[in-house]
Amino acid sequence: MARAAELSLAEGTCLVLVTQGAEHGWAIGSLLAPEAELGTIWSLSRPLTYRAIEQLVERKLIARSGTEEGRGRDRSILRATAAGNRAASAWLASPAVHLRDLRTELLMKLALRRRGGLEIHTLLDAQEAALGAALDALSARRGDDDVVSLWRQENARAVRRFLRRARDLGSAAAASGETVRSDVRLSARNQLRVTIDSVQHGGVMASVKAALPDGQRLTAAITSDAVDELDLAAGDEVLMIVKSTEIMVAKP
Repeated sequence: MARAAELSLAEGTCLVLVTQGAEHGWAIGSLLAPEAELGTIWSLSRPLTYRAIEQLVERKLIARSGTEEGRGRDRSILRATAAGNRAASAWLASPAVHLRDLRTELLMKLALRRRGGLEIHTLLDAQEAALGAALDALSARRGDDDVVSLWRQENARAVRRFLRRARDLGSAAAASGETVRSDVRLSARNQLRVTIDSVQHGGVMASVKAALPDGQRLTAAITSDAVDELDLAAGDEVLMIVKSTEIMVAKP
């Protein structure tokens, strides 16, 4: 599996957008156009967007699953693989390595986390920890008689202020419940938290078996694609949702 550090900004952004429901290259390119909301942070031309998608396909982080009619040629439907979902989560949680990358990489990750309904505190804390020593050194350096040193000093101070104010902003949003969602809420009332005992794959369908605390057993028949997308395995704690005669599976 690709590590978060191995993904370029283009690859990481495209991969996360696929996990968030962008199903084809045209949709991803539209989200990253200069006039789009994400594009105002960092834009990517359509040729480079398709190149990043091809690289993700080659690395088996996303896969093509059918086509959709478009204005011109048919568009390939993109789905993140189990490895792709893990890589996207890891990339979204990893801080920028260099101070110069905050304007693009950090802001894009913050925007993507908010777009996906994820909290931002963890990333902001990790970012301040990753660059804390560098920020301390630059902030303490005197730049009174050197415009370059002065720029670096003031930039470091501005970055630290931004990280702290962004954390406060995230706290206010979480308190109001406007953008952050930390759980899955479903209308079905028969939700049972269980630990998976086994997953048996068939051709199209798979059988997911689990035991309740009192020893009773449940079996959910779901598609093999769903097992891969949720990355289900024995030992995982999941919700089994009973609706009429069907049992569904949900994983945070």
